[in-house]
Amino acid sequence: MRKLVLTVSGIARGDPAQAAIGVVLADKQGKVLAHIGKTLGKGSQETAEYKAILEGLRLAAQYQPEEVVVFVDSQQIANQILGVLPPREPALQYLNRQVQDGLRQFPRWRVSYVDQDVCRVARRLAEQALYEERQVERERSLLRQEILSALDLLSLDELRRTLSFLQSLQATRS
Repeated sequence: MRKLVLTVSGIARGDPAQAAIGVVLADKQGKVLAHIGKTLGKGSQETAEYKAILEGLRLAAQYQPEEVVVFVDSQQIANQILGVLPPREPALQYLNRQVQDGLRQFPRWRVSYVDQDVCRVARRLAEQALYEERQVERERSLLRQEILSALDLLSLDELRRTLSFLQSLQATRS
């Protein structure tokens, strides 16, 4: 591959903020080679943007392109990577250095700030990852409530057998 286009988006929603990334890797004709949407746990949008770029650069490196073009929908992050303005927070400074190191593995690279519409697919991947995580959390919470209600109805002997069963389940997972 000669040239790859990397479109990224990092998002953070809620309080405390849950972060997620979306990454789309395409060839110069626009054919999607790979895409990722995943959650990061708690974090800021800036951290998510940097981590989306890092994830995308790792993905792009597998194709050994001569050039990588990175489209990011955060002008602040683009300016920080290009050295126009330095990141203020130490954590962002560290991520910026990691991105710089990641970019140096390619003979040519370019980072460009683009309108959010250009990063729409990457943003949707990040939003989908957050949505799916929230659904799992809701289901876990409901199941936990149902289990606690069922445990209240068990006798002491049934509770002991249940505990023994749960411990054997944990042992098989380890």
